[in-house]
Amino acid sequence: MEKRNECTRRILEEHNIMHTVQREEILSLFITEPKHYKADEVFKLLRCKGIGIATVYRTLEMFRKCGVIKEISDGKNRFFEMKKHEEKSVYVHFKCSKCGEIHDYDDVNALNEFAAAVESTEKKMDVSIRDMNILINGLCSKCKE
Repeated sequence: MEKRNECTRRILEEHNIMHTVQREEILSLFITEPKHYKADEVFKLLRCKGIGIATVYRTLEMFRKCGVIKEISDGKNRFFEMKKHEEKSVYVHFKCSKCGEIHDYDDVNALNEFAAAVESTEKKMDVSIRDMNILINGLCSKCKE
């Protein structure tokens, strides 16, 4: 428990975010149970701790703007996950069109190919890319059957 608190406080401090119990609880959820959350899911999981829906929305937006969490949008829904803290981050997600589940795609070889595409784009366009987001839609193995 103390280690978790230490970790969340360090992250908040590194991103110049004032510490509150609510912010620590929300951040702790993303650290201890890493997955893709909708704001209402965060609220449902933490309302027993006295955290209101408005606090959840404000905190998620603050964390997103400060680079603590990453937003994934499919046009209708917004999901949030912990942000990778690498110089260049490639995010590849698969979203099932039927059940709505989102899964990280983390095949190292494929991610290296995406990274090569980023480098090529940077050279051709004379830009510096920091994040690349790819959302693949289809049917997951459960819904495909």
